[in-house]
Amino acid sequence: MICPNCGKEYNEKMTCCISCGADLVPFEKATEQTSIEILSHENEIEPIIPEMLHEPEPVSQNTGFVRKLESKAEEITIPVKHYSGSALSGAAKFTGSLITSVLMLALIIAAVAAAAFRFVTDKDNISEFAYTLDIMALPASNELIAQNSSFSSDATVQDAIYTLSLGTGLTRDDIRTIYEESTMKKFLAARLTEYADFIRNGNVPEKLTSEQLKTVFSENISLIDNTMGHSLNQHDINLAYSEIERTEPLLEIISPENMEYTIGDNTLAAMRLFGSVPAIVVASSLAASMLIVLRAINKKSTRVLTWGGGTILTGGAAVLAVTFLFSLQLPYADSDRFAKTILKCTCDVISPDLYKIGGLLAAAGVVMLIWAESLRRNTKQ
Repeated sequence: MICPNCGKEYNEKMTCCISCGADLVPFEKATEQTSIEILSHENEIEPIIPEMLHEPEPVSQNTGFVRKLESKAEEITIPVKHYSGSALSGAAKFTGSLITSVLMLALIIAAVAAAAFRFVTDKDNISEFAYTLDIMALPASNELIAQNSSFSSDATVQDAIYTLSLGTGLTRDDIRTIYEESTMKKFLAARLTEYADFIRNGNVPEKLTSEQLKTVFSENISLIDNTMGHSLNQHDINLAYSEIERTEPLLEIISPENMEYTIGDNTLAAMRLFGSVPAIVVASSLAASMLIVLRAINKKSTRVLTWGGGTILTGGAAVLAVTFLFSLQLPYADSDRFAKTILKCTCDVISPDLYKIGGLLAAAGVVMLIWAESLRRNTKQ
């Protein structure tokens, strides 16, 4: 038996098709038309997923940055991230930028310190120092105080001269007038300039002797006479000469030979190299080149300006702060009075130049930080 509708075959005991319910017919009664209809009906059956029966499998294509699975049914885009071997992580960038900034700050401080050394040994600054320093206010030497019981522990040079000149008619005001109008400051400026040139360039100055001091005293005898209102007799002059001769041990201590021996040839050579113009130029150039290193690390201009500007601002602030502290004498508050007075006068002379350098550095740092913030806002917009 066969189903004329769906073409399924059954045994002779079956009378209807269990699939479609049509009446079964014997095999011999099946007609050609029935076969054609069965074939035609089978061709009309649609597949459950027609899109997937006759379509080729999806083809994977690599476009470089995007991997696509293409088919007529659906397109799926999968982003592919490529990591370069030279790309740095955030932590590595921060560490590299921090190290570079610290090195840049150290170079800035070194360049400013070298410039300060040149300011100290500058001829014009030395001359200003000599005319600014009040020798009469300097503390008397400990040896002089120990030799004369009439001197107090805080006696000044003016006090010592006044005590030693008792009986000559000189007053404290006379001593001050003679010092201000004498050639002593000019002589002191010339000698200090020679010593500064020795420290900076190695040119050995003429040794300072008591004979030179006697000459200065002789040049000002007329001034002393006019101030006192009467002429010095030879006894007073000889007494002054003998006191000047007693300074010979002190003059020996500050001689160029003794300074070179005490400080050391290598130390002086290092100081001269450190304070040279090429050293300052090299240190400044290396500090500026750190911006290139920051650029290589961070890529973005905003980060370069932020790190660089912050470092330069810190350097300028450090210079200003140190100069201010030295002007207040805080770093050498425990020093002896003589050293304290000398350092205070030195700082007063060179501090204007250091304030200018610190101010320029701080201003440059602020400008770079403002520039970085401006670029950051433009990027967000």
